[in-house]
Amino acid sequence: MTVFATLPWGKVILADFRKTVTKPFFWLILVMPLLIGWVLRYLLPYLNNRFIEQSANFIFADYYPLILALLILTPPIYYGFILALLLLEEKDEGVLSAVVVTPIRLPWFLSARIGLYTAISLPLIYIVHEMIGVVAITPTRLLLIALAAAPAAPMISMLLTALCKNQLEGFVMGKGMGFLILFPLAMFFVPDYWHLFCAILPTYWPIIAYFTAVSEDGSSIFFNMAIVMSLLMQLTATLILYRRFKRQLYS
Repeated sequence: MTVFATLPWGKVILADFRKTVTKPFFWLILVMPLLIGWVLRYLLPYLNNRFIEQSANFIFADYYPLILALLILTPPIYYGFILALLLLEEKDEGVLSAVVVTPIRLPWFLSARIGLYTAISLPLIYIVHEMIGVVAITPTRLLLIALAAAPAAPMISMLLTALCKNQLEGFVMGKGMGFLILFPLAMFFVPDYWHLFCAILPTYWPIIAYFTAVSEDGSSIFFNMAIVMSLLMQLTATLILYRRFKRQLYS
């Protein structure tokens, strides 16, 4: 730990850790994906049994993939939201403007933090899905989906820091980002390939990758393409937003 703390990026990560543990709101967001997974592990089978008892025409289990597709993006979006709030606080206090002229350099400063939150959210996607355990999927495909969804963390953090001036604006805008998930999820109810109109949203691709993986007639070729597009779209959006954010600091 001592050696780790002496490294420039190590100091940055430890500073983030200290900030996070002192704020109960951040702790709640950090553990929220696990809490949701634990609750749904018991709630979904219970609801399914209740619907079976009340109506033989409605099968609640058919909507499990829809619910799980929503949850695979929950950890990276939550963790990206936390990082964005931390960055907006530092942006408002002038800390980030000071970092620009220090030996650490802004790209390394941000990369260390983005890497931390992305690395934590990645296994959580896998863990939460398996914790709920209502949809069968091969471990390899689930791992690829987790890798495809994890870049949502840096994308969300750069989106909020590039478009918001302070934590209050970031919090308000963060609560309104549901369309990034809800629009792609609409594909579950859209016939044929009309849902491809949502393909411009980077979050569409990990969701369609998940639907393809759990579908009996899902194409392996389309699944692999969706994984590649997930990484490409989200990383490209992150880079564009980072450049906007960087111009604000230098202006």
